[in-house]
Amino acid sequence: MSEPRPRLTARERREAERRDRDLAPYDRGPVRAFVRDEVDARRRLVGAFLPVLGIVVISALSPASDWQRYALYISLAALAAIVADAVLMGVTITRAAREALPDESVPGLATGWYAFLRAHRSRSVRRPPPRVAPRGRPVPRTR
Repeated sequence: MSEPRPRLTARERREAERRDRDLAPYDRGPVRAFVRDEVDARRRLVGAFLPVLGIVVISALSPASDWQRYALYISLAALAAIVADAVLMGVTITRAAREALPDESVPGLATGWYAFLRAHRSRSVRRPPPRVAPRGRPVPRTR
């Protein structure tokens, strides 16, 4: 899924530790950084979770009609596909994290859940902000 990470110099390690201290406790650590970069590196079907969930709720609460029924069926099918993509994403990212970081503890369910929570949000509201653009390119820095 990704290439092995190069060894860090002492200066790069200090900078990484400083960045790590600035993060919230649940965002710290090399495993979470790896998951964030993997999630941010590609667009997934999981990103449509909240809009499709909104369509499900609106369709379920609207007056009964053919349109409402078809919208509900289509959005429930899309929601099932999104859930399947989320499970697949969690499993693949957890496996990739275990391969890339063999010395770190990588809990399966927690890592998959963290990946889902990151992936279902729009890129503009993800915190910490993405370091990697889709397709693995670095995000240009803005000041």
